[in-house]
Amino acid sequence: MFFNKKKDKKLVLESLDIIEEYLKNNINSIEPSQNSKSKDFKQIESKLNSIIQLMQNTNQQNLTVYGEIMLACEKISDGYTNDKIVATSDDVKLNYIAKSLNSMFDKLNIGINDALDILNQYKSQNYVNKINADVFSGGALQGLLLGINNLQDEITNQMKVSFKQGLILEQDSDELSKKAELLSHSTQEQAVAIEETAAAIEEITSTIKNNNTHVSKMLELGVKVQNTSSSGASLAEETFESMEDINDSTSKAYESVNQISQIAFQTNILSLNAAVEAATAGEAGKGFAVVAQEVRNLATKSAEVAKDIEELMDSLRAKAQNGKNIANKMNEGYVELISDINNTVDLIHEVNGSISEQTTGITQISDSINEIDSAVQNNSAIALDVKNVANKSKEVSSEIVENISRVEFIGKEQISI
Repeated sequence: MFFNKKKDKKLVLESLDIIEEYLKNNINSIEPSQNSKSKDFKQIESKLNSIIQLMQNTNQQNLTVYGEIMLACEKISDGYTNDKIVATSDDVKLNYIAKSLNSMFDKLNIGINDALDILNQYKSQNYVNKINADVFSGGALQGLLLGINNLQDEITNQMKVSFKQGLILEQDSDELSKKAELLSHSTQEQAVAIEETAAAIEEITSTIKNNNTHVSKMLELGVKVQNTSSSGASLAEETFESMEDINDSTSKAYESVNQISQIAFQTNILSLNAAVEAATAGEAGKGFAVVAQEVRNLATKSAEVAKDIEELMDSLRAKAQNGKNIANKMNEGYVELISDINNTVDLIHEVNGSISEQTTGITQISDSINEIDSAVQNNSAIALDVKNVANKSKEVSSEIVENISRVEFIGKEQISI
C-alpha cells in the first residue's frame, strides 16, 4: 500500500488539502498532479486528478449558471425583463432556479409588454382594449395590471360623461349664442328706442317749458284784463249813473219847456184877448193893439221855439233813455265779462299749476329715461359680452366634442342627448 510510503502519503495529503482549499473557494483552480512515482499511487493520483477535473468542470458550469443568474438579476433590477438564462448545470436545484427565473422573465415580458401596448393605445387615445391580468395569479403585478384595467374603466366612464356633457354644452352653447344674439339685437333696438324716447321727452319738456312761459304771460295778461275790466265796469257803472242823471235832467228840462210852451200858449191867448179889446177901443186901442200883436208874435215864436225845444228834448230824452239802457246793458256785460275773466284767470292758474306739475313730472320722467338709457347701454355692453362668451363657449365645447370624438372608448356610439 502506498500509504505506507511517507512520500506518497504526503503527496496524497497535499492533493486532499488542495481539494479542500478549492472547496472552500480559497483557490480558483487545481492543477493536475504528476508527482507520484509508485504505480499504486499513480492510480490514486489519476483518480484524484479525474475527480478534480470533474469538480472543476461542474464548478465551471455552476459558475456559468450563477453568472447568468447574477447578470439577469442585475438586468431585471435595472428594469430589463428580456434576458434569458441559457446555461445549464448538473446541479438540479440550480437548473430549477434558472428555469423559474426564465419563467418569471417570460411572464414579466408578457405582462409588461401587454401593459406597454395598452398604455401606447391609451397614449393614442384608444381605450377600447384591456390587459389580460391572468398572466399573474395574484400579487402586486396582477394588481398593477388590474389597476391599469380599472384606469381604463375609469377613463371610459369619464370619457362617456365628458362626451355627453360636451354634446350638451355644445347644444346649450349654440342655444345660448342664439339667445345672446337676440338679446344683443333686442338691447340695441331698446337703446335706439330709449334714445328716441329721450329725445321726444326732451322736446316735450322744452314745449312744456315754453307753454309754462306762455301761460305765465297769459296769466299776467289775464290779470291785466281783469283789472282793466274791473275799471271798465266801474266806468260803465259811472256812465249808467251819469245817463241816469242826464235822463233826470232831461225830464226836468222837458217839464220846464212844457211849462214855457204852456206860458206861450197862455200869452198867445192873452194877446188875442188884448187885440180884441184894443179893436173894441178903437183909436184909443190902436197902440195897445200893436203891442198886443207884438206880444202875440213873441208868444207865437216862443211857442214855436218851445215846440222845437220840446221836440229836441223828446229826442234827447229818448236818446238819454237809450244811453241809459245801453249803459245798463254794458254794466251787465261788464259784470258777466268780469265773471268770465275771473273764471278764465282761475283756469289759467289751474293750467299754470298743472303745467308746473307736468314740468316736474316730465323732468322726473326724463331723469328716469336717462337712467334707463344708461342701464340699457350697460345691458347692451353686457349682452355683447355674453354673446362673445357664448361664442367662445360654443367654440370650446365644439373643440371638446371634436377632441373626444377622436378618442376610442367603449359605448361612445350609444351616447346621445
